[in-house]
Amino acid sequence: MAHRTFLKLAAASVIAAGALCAAASASAGTSWSIGVNVPGVVVSEPAPVYYEPAPVYSRPAPIYYQPAPPVRYQPPAYYAPPAGYYERESRWDERRAERQEWRRREWAREHYRRYHEDRDD
Repeated sequence: MAHRTFLKLAAASVIAAGALCAAASASAGTSWSIGVNVPGVVVSEPAPVYYEPAPVYSRPAPIYYQPAPPVRYQPPAYYAPPAGYYERESRWDERRAERQEWRRREWAREHYRRYHEDRDD
């Protein structure tokens, strides 16, 4: 029974406090409202938890080394003559006299045509 009496007394005190606040705010010109567009209570999702696996010992993979190829010292397979100028068997110097003779005959023939063809000898 005491429990029921306490509940009735608590309810009456809450209603009385509300009436006093309502009367004070009515004379002060304040207002309050409940917004429907306000989002509800958001409970954020906790950060993901990373479980590190227990350490496991394993033997590392074997390392294989390929042996170096054998070293061979041998001469090159092809010997080419060095790049340069090679003279022919017969040189132009040997024909210099023939060349001068040819030029002399050609000059004489050209000048003879030029100066002697139109003469009446």
